[in-house]
Parts: sequence; C-alpha cells; structure tokens
Amino acid sequence: MEATLPKRVLVKDLEKGVKRPVIRRNPVKSSSEIDFRGFLLEHHQVDEHENLDVACTQTMLGLHLSGPIKMEIRDEGAFRERVVSPGDILVFPAGVPFSCRFKGDSEFMLMSLDPDLIARAARAVTESEAVELRLNWGFRDAFIRETFSSLGAVCGTRQTMDRIYGESLANSLAMHLARNCKKMNGHFGVSSRGLSRTQLARVMDFIHNTPYAGISLQSMADAAGLSPFHFSRMFKAATGSSPHQYVLRRRIDVGAEMLLSRDESIAAIALELGFADQSHFTMHFKRAHGVGPAGYRRQHRR
Repeated sequence: MEATLPKRVLVKDLEKGVKRPVIRRNPVKSSSEIDFRGFLLEHHQVDEHENLDVACTQTMLGLHLSGPIKMEIRDEGAFRERVVSPGDILVFPAGVPFSCRFKGDSEFMLMSLDPDLIARAARAVTESEAVELRLNWGFRDAFIRETFSSLGAVCGTRQTMDRIYGESLANSLAMHLARNCKKMNGHFGVSSRGLSRTQLARVMDFIHNTPYAGISLQSMADAAGLSPFHFSRMFKAATGSSPHQYVLRRRIDVGAEMLLSRDESIAAIALELGFADQSHFTMHFKRAHGVGPAGYRRQHRR
C-alpha cells in the first residue's frame, strides 16, 4: 500500500532530528484536502525565509513566481548567492542536507514527490529505481513550469476527474525527472576535474543576470578568473556541456517561457534573447522542442 503524504511539505531538522514544515507559515493554497496520491502541492507568499541545516523528507521541487530575489543556498561549504527570477526552478533531492535563506516578498509553489512515485517512473524510463538528482536552483524547464501551473489550477477542487488529472500530471512529472535528470544536473553539476564550486557559482550568476547580448566566452571566462581556453575545458568537465551549449539551452528555455507569458512577436523575443533573427531562433527552438515557436505557443497557451 502506498504511504500517505503528510499534510505539509516537510523537512527534517538535522540538528534536532525532528520533522517540520519547510515553510512555517501556512500556505495560501494547498492540495492537501484533495488527498492526491503521490504528491503534495503548496502555494506560498512570504516576506522572508530561513531553513538552516535541514534535508527534505521527499524530493521537493520549487517554482519561483514573483519578482527577482537574492537567495542564498548552502549544500557544501559556504553560502552561495544567486538572483532567482520568475519561472526559475529549484530541485531539492530527498535526504540531501542544505541551508537556504532570503529576505523580501516572494511568491512560489512547492511540490513534494513520493519516493514510490519516483521509483516507478525510474523503472519505466531507465529500468532502474534510482534517479540521481542533485540540489539545483535557478534553471528553466518549460514542462515543469507548465505542470506546476496545471496542478495549481486543480488545487481546491474536489471533482473525481480533477484528482485523476492531477495524479496523471504528477506521474508525467516524475517520468520527466527520471528521463532528464542528467540534463538537469548539468545546469549546476560539479566535477573535481572542472571548475570549483565557487568558480561555477560565479559563472552561473553571471549567465543568469546578464543580458544575452553581453555574454561571450571571454566574459564567462573572466567571471571564473580563467583564460577562455582553460575555462571552456573546465566548464565542460564540470557541467557536461560546452559554454556555448549551456547558454544556448538556457536561451531556448527562457524563450519557451516568454512565448507563453508575453504577447510580443517571435521576432522581438528572438532579438531579446540574442539570436541574429527570428529564423535563427526558430531553428534552434525546433531542434529542442520538435516544433517551432509559433506552434509551441499555439499548443501550450491557455
């Protein structure tokens, strides 16, 4: 029999050895009353937050909704600071120690996923029950964002079809994590042969907070304090992607978000993302999503 999820998304205080809600204040919206099997969703609005030396009891995903905030997270060593923007995703694997803090008004959604749900998804996708997710924060994923949005829409309803729909979405999300965990880990992966955590954090902050027209191999190398040649080699060793591939993937992820949240023309979005023109953006977008920007907007906009 599947274990019933708790009524709140929980973390374990590693110093005291007790479990408590990851956000002490009650959520403004929750799926707890629907008794979904396999996941729990919460919608929060807070003006500050701090969790020190904790670990999630289940894999937790977060979607940032409000304006940019400066967030500090520590998994090993010192705190690292990053600006988290609307649409950014955070992943906290079950059992991985971390500390997190920020100040300022913030709105976000959290989802905890049952280990059995993830194990079943992993078996279906990889023939193994293991999904090796890393703590990851501030990356873009259109599928995860859309799943959060759809699940948030059925919170507070009690219709049988909504429950079935919600659980099917959670199953699809778990399979997405299993299928794409290596790619997601690559957004902030670390290798002893590559950049140090400090160097990688500086480069990621630079990429996330610089207009795309201002990002070049030289500017990224400068952020890491390396020559372009050594930076390229060490960045790929750390993340599994070349600097160009990583930045291109993020531009496409941000582009997918912009297509759904803005009414601007595709040409204007392409230029804002630093592409030469609309056709250049369309070519790379279609390679990533199997459909061009216009088709993607038609398929996914409500």
